Amino acid sequence: MNAGEYLSGGALLLYFLASVAYQAHLFAGGTRTRLAALAALIVVVAVHTAAIGYRCTHESWLFNNPGAVASLSAYFLAIAQLALDLSLRWRATGAVALPVAFVAEFYALLRTPNSIVQPRALPSEALNPHVLATILGFAAFAIAFSLAVLYLIQSRMLKRKRLGDVFRRLPPLTSIGRGAHWFAIAGLSMLTLGILTGALAAWQLWASNWYLDPKVLTTGLAWLVYAAYLLGNLRGWQGRKSTYYLIAGFVVVLIAYFGISMLAPGRQHPL
Repeated sequence: MNAGEYLSGGALLLYFLASVAYQAHLFAGGTRTRLAALAALIVVVAVHTAAIGYRCTHESWLFNNPGAVASLSAYFLAIAQLALDLSLRWRATGAVALPVAFVAEFYALLRTPNSIVQPRALPSEALNPHVLATILGFAAFAIAFSLAVLYLIQSRMLKRKRLGDVFRRLPPLTSIGRGAHWFAIAGLSMLTLGILTGALAAWQLWASNWYLDPKVLTTGLAWLVYAAYLLGNLRGWQGRKSTYYLIAGFVVVLIAYFGISMLAPGRQHPL
């Protein structure tokens, strides 16, 4: 194992510890758990930054294989959570978002060794804008999903009138709904950009029938789910009905981004 693999393994362990710390703070509260959660997240971002930096400089690793893409998705998700914690003090989102980041980084470690895409078959320059847009879209969708889960939890607590300590550590319900909405818009914007740039690159690289690739089809399905969510909001959808679309959309995103690469790889691509 080289230094990059050790750093990536350390980042995976820290993602797990940060997930536990944020969940402990949500359910137990207290200054110690709050500081431990924030410290763990800062350390994991620092270690993951070092891992990405090493692999980019020593392995030509950026954007060129599914493991790299998954690891960068976890990295940007961690940065988004850190920004939410420091700016809005939305620590409850970390209890959902960081386990997602942990799974993405675990997937990255599984996929990196045997998934290097040959540059001759797939020039990385053609797909860099597409990959970057989809990575940022994934991070935005993951935060929207986390807020949607918290929305359902809080609305259920309100319905059952269980307004205990966990309830008080959740962001206000209106803020959760508004935040989920704007993160969904950001994610859909990035996904749209990713689809357009990916379609242009695919047309140049694969010519005919690129649109029948399983990953293309599932990504299109994810776009339709989030588009339906935004259309429903314009028509006045409120509360849990629209929240279910955010959860369903993220499930499709997970299948499109990661599941298809394992179950039906299709054409050669880094996602």
